[in-house]
Amino acid sequence: MKEVDVILRHLPDRDTVKELICQVGFLKNFLNFAKSNKIMMRVCSLALIGIMSVGVSIAAAGITLGLKVNYAGAIIATIKNSGVFDTARKIAVDHIESSDAESVIENPSFSMTLTVSNRLDSAVTVADAIIENTGDVVKAAALNVNGERVACSEPEVITNLLEARRTEFDIEGAQNSSEFTDDVETVGGYFLKSEVTGKEELSSVIESLEVKTVSVITSDTEIPFSKETVKTSKQLIGYSKVTTAGQNGITRKTENIEAVNGKVVTRTELDSIVVKEPVTQVTTVGTAISTASPAQRSEERSAGFICPLKRGSFVITSYYGDGRNHKGMDLGADKGTPIYAAAAGTVISSGYEGDYGYSVVIDHGNGYKTRYAHASALCVKKGQTVSQGDVVAYVGSTGYSTGNHLHFEIIKNGSRVNPVSYIGLD
Repeated sequence: MKEVDVILRHLPDRDTVKELICQVGFLKNFLNFAKSNKIMMRVCSLALIGIMSVGVSIAAAGITLGLKVNYAGAIIATIKNSGVFDTARKIAVDHIESSDAESVIENPSFSMTLTVSNRLDSAVTVADAIIENTGDVVKAAALNVNGERVACSEPEVITNLLEARRTEFDIEGAQNSSEFTDDVETVGGYFLKSEVTGKEELSSVIESLEVKTVSVITSDTEIPFSKETVKTSKQLIGYSKVTTAGQNGITRKTENIEAVNGKVVTRTELDSIVVKEPVTQVTTVGTAISTASPAQRSEERSAGFICPLKRGSFVITSYYGDGRNHKGMDLGADKGTPIYAAAAGTVISSGYEGDYGYSVVIDHGNGYKTRYAHASALCVKKGQTVSQGDVVAYVGSTGYSTGNHLHFEIIKNGSRVNPVSYIGLD
């Protein structure tokens, strides 16, 4: 009865089946006894009827013989016969994406067992169990290009690498549409471990795929502003001021760009509009030698000053004011050109005066003084009285100077004024 216990351990209704088998054993012993006793023949007939009843009971319970399948060290199924495993093997081989799949399927071992008919496993179920218990088989995905498998790996790894490659050439800020130029697809299934592609090799394969990118991009381009100069006689020569600031305009252009692996194939302009007009920069410059009124100029001339350089020996290189707060006139002349006293007076300063270089200052009375700067040499001393037209110095380029010239100033009541009208150069 020990063997019966082992068998019944795998059956759904252990107590019922055990009782039936015990009844079979009892009836078998009873039949042998009846053969030796004729009196008992009638009883045997009744026993046969009992045996038939037991058989009917076993059949009704669905009890049948089966085979346990031991595969790769584990019981994977209970089947009707070994033919079921052969069928399952073929199904498994067909489901593994390799021409060498059959070589990795191991041979099973079988052991007989009692079971219930509806507990027997089908060939499809056994095929799944074979695949799951075969160590050299893994679930993966094939990367197919134009219908041909080029690699095999984990589905997520392939998907991520493909997406990174497909969007590699997208233009930031544009509306991008990217696709592979080849027919690329991934197909999931079962594969041999030995045929799974390494990540480095997989990356190399995917990086070789060509990508076509169509981008619609909108860009702004500056329109440079133009410049305009306006002259005014209300300001002195040299005056310059930006009265209207220039501003660049903006052109907005929309383009359709087609590229393969980032290299532009076609570029088509879809639209171009000016979203901001440029503003012209206006600069106002002075043209006046003097801003004094005619009456004021007449008064200034009547002060009796003469030009400190002989006419024809100089050019005016800088006017009074001239946009840099210049408080005198610059008369360009050769070095050594005589400088004359513009009017009679007393020398109150003669010597080197910082940025003025060698300089002479003469006091003419009535609140007027004159200065003669950047001289190369001085001809008068402090306290000396000079007459109009006396040579007081010679043209040079001493002090803060960029060339030989006379810097001439007229000072009225302590303030420097425009000399142009005083010396008849207006």
